[in-house]
Amino acid sequence: MLREFATAVQAHPGITIVILGIAAALAWAGLVRHKASRELKLPFLRFEDGDDSRQRYITDSGTLFKVGYDKYLRYGQAFKMRNYIDELPPQVYLPLKYLDEVKSAPQAKLSFPYFSLLSVNPYPIFAYIIARLAAKTTGSAELSRNDEWLGIMIGVTQTSMGAAHALRASWPWWTRWLARYVFPPVKKVLADRARAAEILRPILEERVAALNADNGKTETPNDGIQWLVEYYHARGKGALLTPELLAQNQLFYAMAAIHSSTAILLSVLYDLIDERHEHVKAELIDEIQQVRKEFGSWSRQAVSKLVKLDSFMKESQRIHYVARVTRAAKVPYTFKDGLHLPEGTMIQFLHSGPLQDPDFFEDPETFDPWRFLKKRQEGDPNKFQFASLSDVETTFGAGFHACPARNYASDVMKLVLVYLLTKYDIKYDSDTQRRPPEMAHDSATMPSLATQILYRDKSVS
Repeated sequence: MLREFATAVQAHPGITIVILGIAAALAWAGLVRHKASRELKLPFLRFEDGDDSRQRYITDSGTLFKVGYDKYLRYGQAFKMRNYIDELPPQVYLPLKYLDEVKSAPQAKLSFPYFSLLSVNPYPIFAYIIARLAAKTTGSAELSRNDEWLGIMIGVTQTSMGAAHALRASWPWWTRWLARYVFPPVKKVLADRARAAEILRPILEERVAALNADNGKTETPNDGIQWLVEYYHARGKGALLTPELLAQNQLFYAMAAIHSSTAILLSVLYDLIDERHEHVKAELIDEIQQVRKEFGSWSRQAVSKLVKLDSFMKESQRIHYVARVTRAAKVPYTFKDGLHLPEGTMIQFLHSGPLQDPDFFEDPETFDPWRFLKKRQEGDPNKFQFASLSDVETTFGAGFHACPARNYASDVMKLVLVYLLTKYDIKYDSDTQRRPPEMAHDSATMPSLATQILYRDKSVS
């Protein structure tokens, strides 16, 4: 290779000038940025345990952030850290006392980074967005702004499921009643539930007092807590709605809504930025712009007109399904054909079979973004929507236990995707621009939760 390069240089002397020019420019840029880093007389924070790799910064920066805050930021001192995305520009973390100055600084002086593609793990961001929306709808507006409450809502699934698995793995059934007193994972679940009840107590007391004093003319909040308060009081059972019961209800909603919606949203995003579907984004953005022009704002009616986005999302879930239908036989159960299930039998349905079956879907191995749009155009326009139920596609469950908020969840996910598609350029933070493999556990699958993506604000790119 070097011999061929030398021959090319001899045959075309101009190449040497170009190469030297590029090298000089890169060297100058490097010197400028290295000089900037050396001029920063700030504490330098890094991993001191031997693993200071780029991957460590991607997955474990939170450890350093806590040290940096406790040691420096809390006392008004800035510090610098390795910039793992682009090694030369220094990366500085400032205490809050600088925030007002940064906000008012001219764009020409303090703006978005020169290297404007920023790396981020989308899963926790999506979980936070979904949690805030869920808190505002099923809880109240003040809960959606309470970070402690949101942390409990986001964490309840992991802490509860983790405690259940640990309990089953290490405690015989006849000893489990003791776990609440001595087993840390179970004690954590109970502590979170108790704290949730304390956060809810003043809100519940205020709502009940307002309801008792209401003369019928006061406008009441339109949220989940108010619905429950009115439901219990209308039936003469207001005393039963305690902060503890309300906390149990709210955390149940969180377990049902947050991580399932987050996983589906993440899965769809992975397909959207897959290089094999690059041609689709332009059509989706065009559809978004047309609908926005027609309606002016994003009402439910406007969102329902995003038929191409709806079709893409449904095809994404057909190929990369997240949810599954499961049941437990609470009593001995016999089907019509004689199949008998003893009490306690756990059952579920294999999604991958029918979703990849040519009897149900033509050319099932091909990702066809407009597959369901064509089905809606050819038949019932309401039958093949993203939130529609069928025996084959069970993203939102089936029967009595199908997700009652599936249409709401669908609208929320679409609005998030509308925002991302129109505001940001997004791609994978890796050499390959293709969807990462799913995480598999038993028969369940999840999109990768550790994948980094790069994003850039279109308005400043």
